[in-house]
Order: sequence, then C-alpha cells, then structure tokens
Amino acid sequence: MKLSKFINKFIFSIAFICTTVVFFVSIFFQYMSYKKDIQHIKKEFIQYKKNELIKEIQIIYNLVDQNNSTLEKLTKNLPANSDIKEIERVNKNNILDLLASYLVGKDGYIYVNTLDGKALIWDGKRLDTPIEHPDKELLQKQIDSTKKDGFLFYKFKKPDTMEKYEKIAFVKEYEKYGWIIGTGAYLDEIEIELTRKEAIFRKSIENQIMSLFTIFILILIVIYIISKKLSKYIKINIQNLTSSFEQAAKASVKINTNDLTFKEFISLANNLNSVLENKNYTKKKLQDYINIVNENIIISSTDKQGIITDVSEAFCKISGYKKEELIGQTHRLIRHPETPDSFYKNMWDTLFSKKEWKGEIKNKDKNGQDYWVLAVITPTLKNDEIIGFTAIRTNITDKKHIEYLSITDELTQLYNRRFFNIKIEKEINRAKRENSYLSFLIIDVDYFKDYNDSYGHQKGDLALQEVANILKKYTNRSSDFAFRLGGEEFGIITRLDKEKIIEFSNNIKNDIEELHINHNKSSISKYLTISIGITSKIGFDLLDTNTLYKEADDALYSAKNNGRNCIFIQE
Repeated sequence: MKLSKFINKFIFSIAFICTTVVFFVSIFFQYMSYKKDIQHIKKEFIQYKKNELIKEIQIIYNLVDQNNSTLEKLTKNLPANSDIKEIERVNKNNILDLLASYLVGKDGYIYVNTLDGKALIWDGKRLDTPIEHPDKELLQKQIDSTKKDGFLFYKFKKPDTMEKYEKIAFVKEYEKYGWIIGTGAYLDEIEIELTRKEAIFRKSIENQIMSLFTIFILILIVIYIISKKLSKYIKINIQNLTSSFEQAAKASVKINTNDLTFKEFISLANNLNSVLENKNYTKKKLQDYINIVNENIIISSTDKQGIITDVSEAFCKISGYKKEELIGQTHRLIRHPETPDSFYKNMWDTLFSKKEWKGEIKNKDKNGQDYWVLAVITPTLKNDEIIGFTAIRTNITDKKHIEYLSITDELTQLYNRRFFNIKIEKEINRAKRENSYLSFLIIDVDYFKDYNDSYGHQKGDLALQEVANILKKYTNRSSDFAFRLGGEEFGIITRLDKEKIIEFSNNIKNDIEELHINHNKSSISKYLTISIGITSKIGFDLLDTNTLYKEADDALYSAKNNGRNCIFIQE
C-alpha cells in the first residue's frame, strides 16, 4: 500500500469516527437540555398562572369586602323599619353583576357557585335565576380545593366555543354568603412556547448535520493535498503558498503564483485569490456599513460607572459636542434639568439587574437646545458580571414636538381640551383602582367678556397668559395637570384631598388677583379675578367623566352666584 493511500485512509477514518462521536454526544446533550427546558417552562408557566389567579381573586375579595363594608355603614343610619334583608339581597345582586362584568386576561372570567350546588355566575354570565350546577363533579372538586390550597386542574371549553382545553383554576370560599368564588386560566398558551422550543431543537439538529457534512468536505480537501508526493517540492510549494497568502491577506492583494510549480497549488492559490477578493470586498462593504452606522445611528458606550468610552458621529452631531469632549464624561453632560432623579434611578435599577432598558429621554445639546431620543440601553456582560453599557438611540424630537402641539393650547401653553378628555378618563380609572382622591377644579375669569370689550382682545390674550402662568406654577407636580378648556375657562386635575384642595384653590385665586391686572369693568374688584368650582371624590365614589364635570360646573355656578372672586366646593 502506498503511503499516500495509507495516510488517506487513516486520516479519513479518524476524522469520521471523531466527528460521528462528537455529533451524537452533542445531540444527546441537546436533547437532554431540550427536555429539561420543557419541564422548566411548564413549571414556571403554571406558577406564573397561579400567582396571577391568586392576585385576581384577592382583588375580587377586596371589592366584595369593600362593598359589604359600605353596606354596613349605610344600614346603621337607616330607620328601624327599613327592610334590611331586601337591601342585602339587592347588594348581593349588585356584587354578582360586578363580578360577572370583571374580565381576567384574554379568555378569563369570574364564576360564583354556592356550597349547596347552585351556579350564580356560569361560563362568565350572570344567571338571573340560580340553577343547579351543570357539572357536579367539577363543583365537588371546587369545594374540596377550598379546603386545600385552592387550586384545581380540569378541562373546560373557552367562551363562545365548544372545544375543551386544559385549565388551571383558583377558588376561595366567601363564608358570609356561602359562595365559592373562582377564576381560571387556560394552559394552551404553553403549547406555543413548547412548539417554538421543538423547532429550535430541530433546527439545531439540522445545523449539526450540515456541520458534519461541511467537515467531511474539508477532510476530503485535506486528504487530497496530503496524498500528493511527500517531497521537498510539496514542502516548498506549501511554504511559498502560505507565505504568499499571508502577504496577500495583509496587503489586500492577490497571491503571486510565480513561485509555485505544481498546477494543484496554482489552482489552490487561484481559489484562495477568489476568497481573498471576496474577503476584501466584504471587508470594504463592512467598513462602509460601519461608516453608515457611525454617521447615522446614535450610539454610545460607557463603562460600569457610566463614563463614556466611545460615541458615534451621529451622537456628536445631535449633542453638538466633539468626540474628545464626550469621552471621559458621563451623560450628565446632556441631561435635561427637567428630568427628575427618579427617572434615572429607575433606569439604573433596571440596568444593574442585568436587564435591557428602553424609554424616551429628553436631553439638552451643547447650545442649550432640547432634543428627544428613544433609547435602548443594554448591559455588557463578562463572566455574568456587568462591565459596561451600550446605548442605541433614535432621534424622536420631531415626533415629540408634534405630540406636544397636539395636546397644547397655543395661546397659554397649557394642555388643551383634547388632552383633558383623554387624561380625565385615565385619572378617574386610576383613582377607582387605587381608591384614592381625585379633585377637579373649573376656573372661570370673572367678567372676562367685559374685559375684552374694554381693553381689547390683545390685552385679553395677555391676561389669559398671566392666569395660565399662575396655574402652571401650582401644577408642577407629576400628578397635577392644568388645562385650557375653552375661552376664559380653565381646569385643574389633582390628587389632593378635600382639606388640602380648599387651601390650594384659595392660593390660586389670591395669586391671580395679586397680579394686579386692572379691570375697570369688574363689579367686585378693580383687578382681574377668578371664580373656582370644585369637586373632590374618593375613588369608589367616582362615577364617570360627565358626572364629575357637571359637579364641578355646578360648583362654579354656585361660586358665581355667591358674588364671584371666590371658591365653592361641591359636597
């Protein structure tokens, strides 16, 4: 047997055995990891659902308890001959209506059964007349679960469908009424994640097979080269080829084939030249892309302490600073003074927990001009330790300016009526959710039409701007909002309670009168004054926007009837 053939067979056999062993070992460990991931995903998903269900039932219990507490206070003040049982029956029905309308997630709802086998809320619908529970076995499971940890698993159809899905539920007994209150979540969502994991596993196997195939191709090439005559000519050609390739790679030129004698090496050199050409082309394209990114994408890198280590040209362009002015500094250099410390604290807390942070940031450039960016900041990890941060930003200044214009009154620079209609709904919902105070003030400039007729509309506009400046001064907290509702009418939304809102309103009224804006057509003062109507409610007493607005408007009417230049709070 020739040496070249022996080397061929030996190398091929060793490579084949090693590659095959590595391949199957890799597949085995990937499969074990895949099975472990599936078990972990299922366990975490079910635990997550359990926590969500407990939270929802606790919210429902709080609602029912608060409702009953309100009823108990009410019945204490009723006459002795009042029909307490009828009132309690109506209250139960109101609670059931509330629970039937409560939505849990995408497909979830609240159900209520009695311990004696009646269904009060079934399949997410309030039953006007209680019925015998359609599934006695399921009802018994629910009763048994209330005596344990409250959780049970079963199959049940989704709303508006007949197909049954795996479901986890949490139930709890409400002893006062003998109710079993519960809610559940379907577990079919986990199948999506498991399918994704299976696809990743299959893709990994395919990549392994492709890698094995690629390795065999490389082995064949190596065998072909080694099988040539083992002579000094081969050695010389190999040395010449290697040297030429290294020089060509460094200089980004083609390999010089004049020093090669065998056609196989010349052919290999030509092939390598094609590779080098592709490499040089790719290198050039990559550099072009880097330049494009550098000039157009706002990027910065910092160390763990937030000291800037690198920035892109686009960062320099938007901030107005040169690169050498930024390196070694922190982002405080461009921090906007209006941004609260709490904003950056939340951001750093997120980053130091090794999580990505995303949000909008208002900055100030070297020339003092404001600009907005949408930033995505990612921690850089080494051995699971943070060593720095990389931020990619998008300039959204124009977008923020358009947003500002769409919610701002042009004359006073207060929020406009359009934004008021959006914000009042959100604040009412927040107050209901937190059961906290919400106060709404309607402010009207006294005898403003007479002021305009006497001093002219230009003076009238200036007076409205002065009034608006006072309102801005008193609504600089994040929970306070001032609006121009129309003409000479303004509004304020605040979270102050009834006691504090009176002092707050009087201060505003007094400060506006102390502007000493002359008003010779006013019958109550020689200066411009205002009247304020106030309504202040705790969360559960709030109804809707129209009711709240009418209460404040009625209070304003009372303030005007009381002689103007005063406040009136709706009891």
